[in-house]
Amino acid sequence: MELLWISNIGLISAEFILFLSIFLVFLRSYKQTGAKIYSQIIIISLIFMVQSVTTIYVYFMFSRFLGYEVSLPLLIINIFGIIAIILLFRFMKQ
Repeated sequence: MELLWISNIGLISAEFILFLSIFLVFLRSYKQTGAKIYSQIIIISLIFMVQSVTTIYVYFMFSRFLGYEVSLPLLIINIFGIIAIILLFRFMKQ
């Protein structure tokens, strides 16, 4: 497996951890307040966690037969994705 695929899988793993953090923060807030908006954020974060796990599996399978031409554009997309998730988490936490 080449380094770019490993980097892609690492970024998606970081996204999973961020969504898990969002899930836990808003689950605690939901338990304290019972606000409906928190339940919706919890569901969305769960969906994104499932997507992250699926993406890790797909990238692992792609790494066996696809190379640099595919892994580099995906890495760029994943970098933008992780930046967006970090900003979203910071905005939602305020």
